[in-house]
Amino acid sequence: IPAGSSLEGFLFPATYEVGVNQTAIDLRNQMLDAFDNNVTATMQRDTTSQGWTMFQIITVASIVEREAILPIERPQIASVYLNRYNIGQKLDADPAVKYAIGNSRDGSWWPPLTVDDYSLVATYSTYTNTGLPPGPIASPSVSSIRAVIYPADTPYFYFRAACDGSGAHVF
Repeated sequence: IPAGSSLEGFLFPATYEVGVNQTAIDLRNQMLDAFDNNVTATMQRDTTSQGWTMFQIITVASIVEREAILPIERPQIASVYLNRYNIGQKLDADPAVKYAIGNSRDGSWWPPLTVDDYSLVATYSTYTNTGLPPGPIASPSVSSIRAVIYPADTPYFYFRAACDGSGAHVF
């Protein structure tokens, strides 16, 4: 984790038993241990061998986590973002823009976007900035992390919601 970055993305999302005398630091350590137990040494080696840092992988995985409704689509969604990144195209990731807006609208951290939101100048806006946002926008599941380390091999650069109520995307 780069200096000055938060632990966001590395606090593993799970259900935890919290003892009555457990401190916040104890819970933080439990969540970090869970991350280390779920993100295997093999996954970490494969990340490094691909020229990525785990911080970069978790950043992309957090976007995939917020984008995917159907777990089976995570590797395809990851491939779209990685295909864009690899040619220097903006990620154009709605979840990152929603994170940039934060809790500023309707008391929701994940508000519906408006046309004006796509031109928002903010460090986490992947519509106005090229490359990855400065860090993760959520705590990704192991399946999202795996999807980024082992993405589908696709020619896709775009996807959209299928708009049929299924949560599926059209690539």
